[in-house]
Amino acid sequence: MAISSKSKLREILQDERAVAIIDEYVPGFVDNPELGPVAGMKMKTLLKFPQVGLPKETVNEIIARLDALDA
Repeated sequence: MAISSKSKLREILQDERAVAIIDEYVPGFVDNPELGPVAGMKMKTLLKFPQVGLPKETVNEIIARLDALDA
């Protein structure tokens, strides 16, 4: 399965490369037990939530790196 920023969180969590990218910017994010309710959301959408607390530039960088994984 190809991984990108349009992949759902549950798919991202199954790919070690994607987990490493997310964890680089938000340490511990992928281990957060409160992620269950948003597991079906696209990563691109989830990263833009204010609760994530990332600047727009960082979100865009993560999205670009995720999109490059299987490009």
